[in-house]
Amino acid sequence: MAMQIAEETTIQKQYKAGLNYMQQMGFTDAWPEYERFKAGDQWPKPTAKTKTMPRPVFNIVRYIQNHKVSSVMNENVNMLFSAQENVNGMPENEEADAKQAQEAGDLFTRFSATTWENVKQDELNEEALESGSSLGTSIWHYYWDDNRKGGLTRPYKGDMAGEVLDPINVFFGNPQQRRVQRQPYIIISSREPLDAVRKEAKANKLSDDKLLMINADKETQVEAYDPAKRELDGSEKVTLLTKYWKEGGKVYFTKEASGQPVKPKTDTGFVLYPIVVMQWERRKKAIHGVGDAEGIIPNQKAINFLMAMQLLSVQLTGWPKMVYNPNFIDAKSLNNDPSQAIPDQSPPGQRSIDYLTPGPVSPLANGLVESFMDYTKMLSSAQDASTGDMSSGNLNATAIMLLQKAAGVPIESIKKRFYRAIEDIGRVWEQFWKVRYNTTRRVNLENDDGEEYSQEFKGTDYANIELNLKIDVGPASTYSEELMMSSLDKLFDAQQITLDDYLEFAPKNVIPFKDRLLKRIQERQEQQAAQEAAMQQMQAQQPQEDPAAAQEAQLQQQLALKQQDHANRMELEQVKAQTQLQQAAMRQTATK
Repeated sequence: MAMQIAEETTIQKQYKAGLNYMQQMGFTDAWPEYERFKAGDQWPKPTAKTKTMPRPVFNIVRYIQNHKVSSVMNENVNMLFSAQENVNGMPENEEADAKQAQEAGDLFTRFSATTWENVKQDELNEEALESGSSLGTSIWHYYWDDNRKGGLTRPYKGDMAGEVLDPINVFFGNPQQRRVQRQPYIIISSREPLDAVRKEAKANKLSDDKLLMINADKETQVEAYDPAKRELDGSEKVTLLTKYWKEGGKVYFTKEASGQPVKPKTDTGFVLYPIVVMQWERRKKAIHGVGDAEGIIPNQKAINFLMAMQLLSVQLTGWPKMVYNPNFIDAKSLNNDPSQAIPDQSPPGQRSIDYLTPGPVSPLANGLVESFMDYTKMLSSAQDASTGDMSSGNLNATAIMLLQKAAGVPIESIKKRFYRAIEDIGRVWEQFWKVRYNTTRRVNLENDDGEEYSQEFKGTDYANIELNLKIDVGPASTYSEELMMSSLDKLFDAQQITLDDYLEFAPKNVIPFKDRLLKRIQERQEQQAAQEAAMQQMQAQQPQEDPAAAQEAQLQQQLALKQQDHANRMELEQVKAQTQLQQAAMRQTATK
């Protein structure tokens, strides 16, 4: 029991030390500001002197971040597992192990696509990259969810799940070490309902007297963000601390709330932390990166201020100030109605009413705004070429794509860090499969033709097999698909591929009905083959057929073949015409 109390005290000390580091680095103040600016909350609260001041917002922070996140996620990413050694050339007594390794690589590769859909990895990636673009750090966390059930023929309980953690709730034992797997420990804080925490602690056999020591708290200030600081009235929540650490090369974890153990020390069976961290831009000697907002916010403030001053000048001087002599002009008679005259009782030759000429707005202000925006976009790799906003435009898809590729070169380093993070995620998934998938379950996979099939899967059967992992990046943009279709058109026109090949390799989202079209063409080909076979059989049964009649039959057959080929080509031309219309619509949507 003494060891348990000491460990509880240690976790609390480590958590407070992590909070202190965050405050010293200024993250607890800066990160909430970054989120406010992205949401459009970019002005301080009005005071008595500034309550009439206009507060325009030209949100280039969100514009740049959305563009860069979309650019990083623009390609399809796949995990490819493979055996470390090839079966070719191996001794016969080692072929069985090599074949099992090849089987494991193929199975894990196909199951990774299924897992990608099950954990909603695309959604997790988008959320993590948005966090990285704003705060500089993206954090993925994977855990075992006992509440997930499934299976008809092979029922199972429990499955892997994923979530994105906010950097402000993750505390590293060595924040100067960028490599996650070299961290001595990692602590995750979260605000959880008191009843749920007590229920989990009771399920883990915590005594009743210690259950009562887990009490609700109001420690919301450390959450930093404005919405997190405000909780529902009457709701009881407690700060739950989850700690991962390594002992003897193994990963352990525990949970604690109010200084009491909610989950005792547990061996995960892993050798890797189930946590993946990516830096948007690297920061020297820190696991936390640098986001886009950190360098854009000063420019954003300047743009908003310049626009506000111009708008305030127009509001104050848009209607000239009137000056009048109260000895000759009755104040009650002053009005702005052009149909109403203002009586003037001043002596002849004198003017008792006049308008002041307002001071002009500096012409430099508008130019400064445009310069700030242009330079900010350029230095953030979000200029017009990269976003597709090409106003000079009779550019074809290839030219736009090449311009975008050239403009997006500075983002390539961010993409490489993202692909490295996906590789780390693949390693985390692999250890989940080899450790936690210890019962046979039936899973849905896809073959090379994209068709689904069902297969039994038990990951622990491959626990001792080491695999290579490669991240495959494929095209996913509209212009990449157009280039693919253009290449297919050239090959088909040169008669280097058949109609079946053309439809088989065409992207499904460009020709969504290609399966039905392929089936119809195959049916026609089968009918044509049957007719040819019947004609050959008839010719065999009539060996003494008139040569003229045979020639006539051959001509008719050739004519039928030409007509069939013409019909196929006409149908293909219709498909190509529909494809061109779809691509034109895509280009219009992309350039808007």
